Amino acid sequence: MKNYIVILNLLFSSDGSYKALISYLKTADYWARPMTNVWFIKTTINAGDLRDGIKSRLNFSDKVIVIEVSGKNWGTSNIEKNVTDWMKLNLQ
Repeated sequence: MKNYIVILNLLFSSDGSYKALISYLKTADYWARPMTNVWFIKTTINAGDLRDGIKSRLNFSDKVIVIEVSGKNWGTSNIEKNVTDWMKLNLQ
């Protein structure tokens, strides 16, 4: 499996406007949401397919970046413990 960071720039900021997107992201094998529009996703699909799945659930002007991440070289500040626990377990 690969780890990705997904960064979204959404036209509407409320979760209610993006229920299909959030449901899709939560279907990943493992996920964490450190910030409103930032997700860590661990999955077997490639970055392009993940991007396409996200893109099909966005408005035409929304933006998305999907980047594969790996390694233990990271740092956080004021991020919830459940997210940093996920990062310690999955970003190896």
